[in-house]
Formats: sequence, structure tokens, C-alpha cells
Amino acid sequence: MKINKKKFISQLEKGIKDLDISYSNEQLQQLWEYYLFFIEENKKYNLSTITEPEEVIKKHFLDSLVILNQLNIDQRKRWLDIGTGAGFPGMVLKLFLPGDSFYLLDSSSKKVNFLNQLIYKLGLSGIDATHGRAEDLAKISEWRGSFDFVCSRAVASLNVLLEYAVPFLKIGGLAYLYKGPEYKTEIEEAKNALDILGAKIKKNN
Repeated sequence: MKINKKKFISQLEKGIKDLDISYSNEQLQQLWEYYLFFIEENKKYNLSTITEPEEVIKKHFLDSLVILNQLNIDQRKRWLDIGTGAGFPGMVLKLFLPGDSFYLLDSSSKKVNFLNQLIYKLGLSGIDATHGRAEDLAKISEWRGSFDFVCSRAVASLNVLLEYAVPFLKIGGLAYLYKGPEYKTEIEEAKNALDILGAKIKKNN
């Protein structure tokens, strides 16, 4: 598959502008390098069935970035991405929040291997890909209650995901759990889990 870099960058740039997110040429270049490595390694690791340039831009890169305008970051923060897969959303967010610390967690060793290669390839610091299960790591004192933000995308139903995510958060921390069009139903079904965990849904003003 021959990929037109100029077209890719142009579509990516338009999408980021539409989200009203500030960006640099370096970040566009990093996402281009990310895409090329993702496509190459996908042949070995089967990271995603979404591989067409326009689809990766829309469904992986831009979808990962939609929360940026909702963040109120006045100092460096510590993030955990549960079930990161090929780095969505955590790796993409890291490129736009270079000062923050990111921990990418996945139960698939091949995906963690891909991410560690990508981290090295892009020359990133303050980011670590870890092989493990959320329910196990949440029992470790260095992980439990130590994150400002937890994010997760396409991992589990909301009531299950809350049980994974909330134990990692500091008091007052926020979880950004990416959901599809059925999110209202999932919120309704998660009310009991929210009560048990002492968490609540935060609405934007």
C-alpha cells in the first residue's frame, strides 16, 4: 500500500484544527512516523483491523485527542492508559502532552513490545509500556491511588472499566473512558459500581 505523506499530513492537520487543538509540525511528523511504524508492525502483531490512512487518522489519532480541550492542566500530570493496545489513546496523548508522565498498560506482550519499539523510535521520555493486568497492578502500592488521570478506550463495559480504573486514581483524579453512542445506557448500568467505588460522572459545563 503506497501512502501519500503530503495527503496524510494535510488530512491530519485539518482534523486537529477542527478539534481546535494547538499543534506543531513536529507533532504532525511524529504521527506520520507512528502511522508508518504501526502499518509495518501490524503485519506481524495484528494490532488493528483499521489500517487505511483516513480511517487511522479519524478512528485512532483524532479520536484519541478529543479530550484535550477538556483538560485543565496547570502542572505536569501522571497518566495511566488501561488496555492501550497499539497506543490509543495514551501514546497519541503523550505526543501532545510531552511534559506529562504516561504509563501504557496492556495484557498483550506483543503490543507492549510494539509500543516500546515505538517509544524508542520516536525518542520519547516520560513514557513506559508495561505488560500486565489492571486488576493485578491495582494491588501494588506504587500504582494504586497514584494517578491524576486514567484513560481507556474500547476495553470493557463501563461498570467493569470503572472497577479497573478508579483504584488507580488519586483523590480528585479523573478517568477519561472513551465510549460509543450507547454511553447513556452504560452510565445507567454503572450506577451501582459508581456508588460502591465512591465515584461520579463529571459533566462539562
